[in-house]
Amino acid sequence: MKYDFDKVIERRGTQSSKWDNVGPRVGNPDALPMWVADTDFQTPQPVVDAVAKRAQHPIYGYTFVVPEFQKVTVDWVKRRHGWEIQPEWLMFATGVVPVMNTMAQIYSEPGDEIVIQQPVYPQFANAVRDTGRVISDNGLLYKNGRYEINFDDLERRASSPKAKLMFFCNPHNPAGRVWTVEELKKVAEICLKHHIILVSDEIHSDLILFGHKHTPLASLDKRYEEMTVTCYAPSKTFNTAGLRGSGIVVPNPEIRAKLEKQFKRNRAIQQNIFALPAYIAAYTECDDYLEQLLAYLEGNVLYIEEFLKEKMPKIRMVHPEATYLAWLDCSETGMEGDALADFFINRCKVAINRGDSFGPEGKKFVRLNFGCPRITLEKGLDQVYVEYQKLFR
Repeated sequence: MKYDFDKVIERRGTQSSKWDNVGPRVGNPDALPMWVADTDFQTPQPVVDAVAKRAQHPIYGYTFVVPEFQKVTVDWVKRRHGWEIQPEWLMFATGVVPVMNTMAQIYSEPGDEIVIQQPVYPQFANAVRDTGRVISDNGLLYKNGRYEINFDDLERRASSPKAKLMFFCNPHNPAGRVWTVEELKKVAEICLKHHIILVSDEIHSDLILFGHKHTPLASLDKRYEEMTVTCYAPSKTFNTAGLRGSGIVVPNPEIRAKLEKQFKRNRAIQQNIFALPAYIAAYTECDDYLEQLLAYLEGNVLYIEEFLKEKMPKIRMVHPEATYLAWLDCSETGMEGDALADFFINRCKVAINRGDSFGPEGKKFVRLNFGCPRITLEKGLDQVYVEYQKLFR
């Protein structure tokens, strides 16, 4: 099927957090929503059809995880990422963030340290704080417009007696890095050496751009499998975040049993009745959608880069190797923190994610969602350019 990613779909009035809640969440109800990480593209037709078919049945009672969930996930991960996982390794979850919170509850105590790599998706830090644990920030190094891992600092932090887990983002949000095999092995060996359990968020792993290749960290060594919980979901790829369905790969039977027990203890085991029909359809019938989506996203990246280069050279995009999230380096504008957020949200009327919400390392950055039709992207960048000109004539 041919998809029209240029088509503008009206989302206001649909209880969309991105569009209908932009005022309370971002601070300006009139700002163009280019913030939270869902796209403005149609969900693939087979997913829409699967949900509609289930909705036609007039009873929406309790449901359960059917064996097809394991099968389609095994097939998808092998087909897309070359990792052969076993059906019994898989657990269903309502999202990646509940897994991080639950793993913190199981494998650490209040006051223990959990390693994260800021700037990173804010829910990593929230999962640490909300469970009474302490953030150990192995901040990424920003060199020549690209992010790298500070391995010396990671070694030091992992060696702390209080360090118990690492929440790892692969590919990285918002830095857009697709970590190399060499980088992944270094991270894993450090964690293995110091008995650190890894929770690897690989939710953006299907959205790989410009010929880069995603490697599941746990796939590189049987030893890594035993210490890693890997999190997948079709939500970013196929725009199904509101249906709340994720596939969690847990090869270690002891970790799996503890995770299942804690899920039950937290009463976090019930599925949305539409989640599994959508999940199964996405992973079995929508490869064509993904290939078209990736080509469109690459076009959006190139458009942003050219626009900034020609019209707003004081703002630079960290070239994304994955995701549909632009991490914009605004350091040359002289703005940061509140002033930078005010410039985009109130002066330009473009709703972005504040860079400092991803950690202090992001105070001179903003994150802009380019998972939208080109005309929406053009409108947002044009609005920024109007105000940019007033500052930098």
